[in-house]
Amino acid sequence: MTNGEHDKRLLDLRGEVSPHPRVHYLQHEFRVAEELHGLKVTLRFHKERRCQLFLSVFGPAGYRGTRMNPAAVGEIELELRFGTDFASPGALPGPIEAGEWRVQIDVESTDETTPYSLTVGAHTEDPTAHTTPKPATQNGRAGQGWYRGELHAHTHHSDGKPTPTQLAAAARQYQLDFLALTDHFTPAGWPEIQALADEKLAVIRSLELTGHRGHANLHGLQEWVDVFVDDPDEPWNVNDVARAVRSQGGLFCVNHAFSNHLGWRYHEFDWSLCDAYEIYHQLEGPNNAAQLTFWDGLLRAGQRITGVAGTDSHDPHAGRHRLGQAVTVIGADSLTPSGLLAGLKAGRAYVSLGPTLMFEGHAGGDRAGMGGELPCAPVRLQLQLTNLQYPTRLFVLKNGLYHTHQDLPANSAVTELEIHDPDPLPGYYRAEAYALAPQSDSVAGREWQNTLLLSNPIYVRG
Repeated sequence: MTNGEHDKRLLDLRGEVSPHPRVHYLQHEFRVAEELHGLKVTLRFHKERRCQLFLSVFGPAGYRGTRMNPAAVGEIELELRFGTDFASPGALPGPIEAGEWRVQIDVESTDETTPYSLTVGAHTEDPTAHTTPKPATQNGRAGQGWYRGELHAHTHHSDGKPTPTQLAAAARQYQLDFLALTDHFTPAGWPEIQALADEKLAVIRSLELTGHRGHANLHGLQEWVDVFVDDPDEPWNVNDVARAVRSQGGLFCVNHAFSNHLGWRYHEFDWSLCDAYEIYHQLEGPNNAAQLTFWDGLLRAGQRITGVAGTDSHDPHAGRHRLGQAVTVIGADSLTPSGLLAGLKAGRAYVSLGPTLMFEGHAGGDRAGMGGELPCAPVRLQLQLTNLQYPTRLFVLKNGLYHTHQDLPANSAVTELEIHDPDPLPGYYRAEAYALAPQSDSVAGREWQNTLLLSNPIYVRG
């Protein structure tokens, strides 16, 4: 490529975003007359308060990457560089085909009017060019078990700090069995994270749908799914995304549903398309109480949605973002992406901030664990808990309401419990455990900040 080609501008324009009128996406098209080695796309704007603009590029063959920097203020520059054998964070390497290309500015939200500039130019090979790593020969291992891991984590390919290599190293350091990479919008980190899998760490290819009315993790994808669901002039919506995820054998998980302006507001969402739901989010504080309450409402309505944890880690060694503090434990036939997804789909999972759990029920000669089903006959619930580092109050809930509780001493060995219900109802039982503060009285104990364990339901047939 000559210097002239390097400097060639394919698009150079100025525009403005404003709160009024509300615009969700700005589309700018440009044409590549002949195949190029690379492109450089740059969006610049100024942000004083809240002005969230995300940059995405689409070529003739489809999606090529997204760049975002939601925490920054002042002069913002978002840049994507990609070509035949190189790509900057968030971008996908590959040929720069001749034909029609499109730059999309996602106006996630803005409280201010601000100008922006957008340029696209031909680009020479990047000095950070890399060879796409080959997937590991082994992604997990055979063998039934209960596996603990992280279902919500980000890298520098979206708004996280670590590279995929650093994220995987942290997962190993904190003794996780599995890790889902859930960067916003882009699958750019998939090749690197897949190359880091082995028999001790299974990795799941995921994305976070980052919509204007809520976020959701798309777990177990085979290929990128269009996550841009907020164009009122397009028929593609969040229900279509959930169906597309399921068509690939993946799972749709609603994230941090009560996170204020990032909470779930897709009121048209068909909850029968939801496979999992974050009942505990490491960064959400007291919103976790609301998330549990809403989940119980879904369960009482007959939806069988698996409750999971999410750290939403953007720096795997920092504070509340540190991996391993709140994990999802999945009962799976194998430590593989398919085995873990099957276990999640079946409801064989629980949220843990330390303890381990065995929870099963017996009724009418049948036995069922979490996600399983019992006949509507007198029920005997059995629980085993280990690693109780604090005095603990254990609750059993029946159809989302209080059924019984027991106070347990700190005990690193096995604590066994048996609870009977001679008058079951169609619905479900689930268990919760909380660290018990010394000053707690007889009506306290479900403070969100003391959460230790949240089970998934054992169901009772009607």
